[in-house]
Amino acid sequence: MRKRIFVLTAILFCTLFTFAQNEEEKTTTVVESIYILPKRGMTDQFEKAIKAHNTKFHPEGDYVAGLRRIDYGDKAGWYVWIMGPTNYAAIDSRPVNENGHSDDWDKTVDPTVEKYGPVNLWNLNDKLSFGKEILMKSKHYEAWGVMLRKGQHYRFETIAKKLMKTSKNLGYAFLVFNNPVHTPHSPDIGIVWNFNSYADWSSDTGFKKEFEKLYGEGSWQNMYTEWMDIVEDYNAELRTIIR
Repeated sequence: MRKRIFVLTAILFCTLFTFAQNEEEKTTTVVESIYILPKRGMTDQFEKAIKAHNTKFHPEGDYVAGLRRIDYGDKAGWYVWIMGPTNYAAIDSRPVNENGHSDDWDKTVDPTVEKYGPVNLWNLNDKLSFGKEILMKSKHYEAWGVMLRKGQHYRFETIAKKLMKTSKNLGYAFLVFNNPVHTPHSPDIGIVWNFNSYADWSSDTGFKKEFEKLYGEGSWQNMYTEWMDIVEDYNAELRTIIR
């Protein structure tokens, strides 16, 4: 009897575990990003080709896609083609060349491309994020790739929750993404927040004041000190959303 109960319990556990995995696969919000450098003198043609391709094959739903131009940062002049938000099940089942998808890219987009860069997956951390809709209505955003020191993710989450709440109070988007594919020197975390003009980006938004209103006088400096303690390094890009 005990053996039978043990076997049944094991089967039930495996079933529930598989179900949980399948549900997580369906519900995890993921973004796929590809860095692309257009050929010199073909920026306009590149943008038009991408827009036409996205309108035809990625207008909405699980395979929706958009284009971002990097204005400032190490890869200024590059673009980021983004598919998503989507989920892993959709990535598994996406049509590779259904209705001429790949052929269209090869004939219309690829001739304008100088080279392709890194391809990444980013899992949206819903618990640490606010304002997806705000971001999509904005003209620009800042994207950070953050490398954490080993074992410091739990401390980062504490900081991120406070930054998210402060951003929410001020009406700004604050999105956190986890990197599920580790490579040497790759960021562990992606952070994104929006702005609508570079004048706004360069001005004081009152973030520090709001942060200390929520968490007390001196809390901003304490947060900054802890941030420097847990972060190995980060890379920032200022991007324009190309519809």
